[in-house]
Amino acid sequence: MARRSARVNSASPSLRVGVLIGAEPYQAHHVADIAWQLAERPGVVVDLVSSLPATFDELDRLARDDRDLGISRRLLKTPAWVAALQRLSVLGTLKTHVMRDKRNVALLAGYDAIVTPTDHAGILRSALSPRTAMIYVNHGIGGRAASYSDKYLKFDFVVVANRKDEQRLLDTGMIRPGHYVVAGYPKFEAAERLAQRRDPLFRNDRPVVLFNPHSKRALRSWERFARPLIDHAARTGEFNLIVAPHVKLFNRRPRFLWRRWERLAVPDRVIVDLGSSRSLDMSYTSAADIYVGDISSQLYEFLDRPKPCVFLNAHGLDWRSNPDFPNWDLGDVVEAPDQAIDAIRNARARHSLYLAKQASRIAETIDRAAGAAAQAADAILAFLRQRTG
Repeated sequence: MARRSARVNSASPSLRVGVLIGAEPYQAHHVADIAWQLAERPGVVVDLVSSLPATFDELDRLARDDRDLGISRRLLKTPAWVAALQRLSVLGTLKTHVMRDKRNVALLAGYDAIVTPTDHAGILRSALSPRTAMIYVNHGIGGRAASYSDKYLKFDFVVVANRKDEQRLLDTGMIRPGHYVVAGYPKFEAAERLAQRRDPLFRNDRPVVLFNPHSKRALRSWERFARPLIDHAARTGEFNLIVAPHVKLFNRRPRFLWRRWERLAVPDRVIVDLGSSRSLDMSYTSAADIYVGDISSQLYEFLDRPKPCVFLNAHGLDWRSNPDFPNWDLGDVVEAPDQAIDAIRNARARHSLYLAKQASRIAETIDRAAGAAAQAADAILAFLRQRTG
């Protein structure tokens, strides 16, 4: 699909909506289909607004057709000092500094609503007129305690993924009736579309293991487990291994470190992907037979149905009483690399121990009803029109 120039709506629109992706490009997968749906509605003009040019490349991949490609795009201004620090790749994208730049606040103030999966966008609430509605699309499901923080209080409306999250957020006063919708998980729809274009990752029939550590330093398993798992898979060929950490783990690291790890890949045996589009679009969670990780919510992108899981307690934590580990009762939990390899080897045989609990957790956590993005778009527009009278 060739990108067309932005469409021009000659009629006076009743609503102008900015779909803001203020963090890394992976967030595009959580909101793109909602943007496409909003842009189809009469009387609505949508702009795709991003802090990073690479996000627009990701949106191009997610576009369904030329109409989606033609939606207007606006790139936020990055202060020179922020751009210099971004090039060092040590402090992340500095997204709050970009969003709070007065030029960007002026741009965003022109919208009737800002729809965003970027929780840090809540800092805009105090900078914008109450006329501009702030709408949060929750990304990630089955998350840690941090997933239910007071970030929701800075938004006027929230798109929630499932009834379990709805109840927890209501119980804690983070959302209120009339100001949210339970719409499912729009990312699944985009992933199913992309899956039709994928080639097989491996040309053999060995089981595929996904190692998917999170980026949070105090909880992640990368440092202790990555190299032993890669070395074992490369040496023995016992299983195919996909090494795909959360994209935030390496986005602050210099490229020479990326290359050092990427050189460990072995054709048709080990994939090392530290942040490509395939690490974002469920290519790996869809291809895997066994999940190995720590606290990433990508677990539920893998668990479209009950499948073997192994969890890595790299820091010897008392996880049973810790709300940061809500999913570790869905598979064996190990603390050392040799234990992890044994657990992977036995994961299929032991899966019966966890099958019923996985089935129950999947039912309460994952809403795969068709039309999640359309439902979210309809609810957002109903809220906005009610709000504006």
